[in-house]
Amino acid sequence: MRKTFQWLVEFLDAIVGVTEEKPNNRYMSIHEAREKYEAGLISIREFNEVFERNEMF
Repeated sequence: MRKTFQWLVEFLDAIVGVTEEKPNNRYMSIHEAREKYEAGLISIREFNEVFERNEMF
């Protein structure tokens, strides 16, 4: 029973892990990036990438 439960947890974690992946080239405005960074939803690296992309245009 314990092995079955452990397998179920790993299986569900794999499914959730796949669904949480972010798209690679999603456009995000500077305002949206600032809000997400302050809320802790994105890393500083992702926050800085938004500025780099916007400087190119």
